Amino acid sequence: MSEKVAIAAEKALSPKSETQEVSPPARQKWYEWFAPTDTPAERRLILKLDGLIIVFVFLAYWAKVLDSSATSTAYVSGMKEDLSLYGNQLNYLQTVYMVGFITMQIPLTLLMTRCPVNYFLPAADLLWGVFTLAQYKANNVTQLYALRFFVGALGGFFFPAVQWYLGSWYKSSELSRRGAIFFIASQVGSMSSGYIQAGAYARLDGRYGIEGWRWLYIICFACTIPIALLGLCLLPSTPDTCTSRFLSADEIRLAQERMASENREARQPFTRAKVWEILKSWRLWVLVTFAFFFSQADGVSSNSGLSLWLKAEGYSVEGINTITTVSPAVTIVASVVCAVLSDVYDAKASLIAVTALLNIFACIVLAIWNVPVGLKFFAFFLSGTADGIAAIIYAWANEICSHSAEERAIVISAMNTIGNTFGAWIPLFVWKTVDAPRYLIGYNWTIALDVCMLVMLAVLVQFWAREKKRSLA
Repeated sequence: MSEKVAIAAEKALSPKSETQEVSPPARQKWYEWFAPTDTPAERRLILKLDGLIIVFVFLAYWAKVLDSSATSTAYVSGMKEDLSLYGNQLNYLQTVYMVGFITMQIPLTLLMTRCPVNYFLPAADLLWGVFTLAQYKANNVTQLYALRFFVGALGGFFFPAVQWYLGSWYKSSELSRRGAIFFIASQVGSMSSGYIQAGAYARLDGRYGIEGWRWLYIICFACTIPIALLGLCLLPSTPDTCTSRFLSADEIRLAQERMASENREARQPFTRAKVWEILKSWRLWVLVTFAFFFSQADGVSSNSGLSLWLKAEGYSVEGINTITTVSPAVTIVASVVCAVLSDVYDAKASLIAVTALLNIFACIVLAIWNVPVGLKFFAFFLSGTADGIAAIIYAWANEICSHSAEERAIVISAMNTIGNTFGAWIPLFVWKTVDAPRYLIGYNWTIALDVCMLVMLAVLVQFWAREKKRSLA
């Protein structure tokens, strides 16, 4: 070894002097897809995962949103008369759907953690498509009740299951953006479903002797099956059991190392002691309570306040359908902005707080009601930001519960289940149709929810900071 090389090696190995300045690590730019610390091998792996996982979950979630509105559309497109649906039977159909949706979320998400995910998710999607198709053959409401239960059960667990699955492959600094892309599928679905269903009914009603409302379910099935087959071909399982034909052994090993660097534990056997440990943990109760307030705080956009106000103001049907697409567009923009800022700056708490404050301002304006028309439009549109933090909340849950795959599954599914459980009946008392379009109780209720969410945010930050400090000790 030459003298120069020896000296250089000695300097490299010697401890840095106290006066020597250490340059801070390069920070990822908001427009960059990869972190500066990602190696070329990591970047290739991330791009592969995006193509294998994100494409499927986006398309599958989009297809499920089509079905969520298909029954309401079918009801007013001939199903009511053909099946003699009267009274509250449409409400009962929605109730049965929600029963399946809510009761099976946690069990099916936990079951998925025991099975190969690359088969479980697409298989559930295939079954969901079959039960969706079967609705077109229904001849009475009793058959529809049974089918709607299974459609709700097989579709309801998809959101928490995918959030858990993403947390099995992506780092904390990557999760929010992927979660946002997945969540955006629901907004794209809500924007496109009306046009797809209207066009299908207009062109297919009576074709081959099939009523137009029955074609709506056939279309949902036709969209779902190719997506499910795509998932069977592409999806990898979790890194600890992955045998994907598209990932090399080195890439699978790299994925395992990436998760290990995040303290993201692989799946372990379920034991009574583990379940008890999860149930008594602060993580379950604080995150689920926080998710309850968040899940109810989007009431302005989810209870048709804007469309009913526009109708009362005399806007045409075409005008109402066009203007109301702005709200989901705002949600999409907010989701992307929050996800990028969350991943780049790790600003989850700040983004949640700002979003809550924006929603409070929007609801104060709407509660006052007698304000300039432009300000009222602005408030309605601004309320679309309420759902923009969904991806970062579930990304945060993945990060907080990273030490246990089983806890991640229980906490994430419980967060979503509790939100949907209360969302199924609270609107009946808070967002009463007789109060439309000025939902005074609803707007004030949303303000209270956002205030409580800010309080729980402070509690969550405190507990999480204490846990991180304890892990470093």
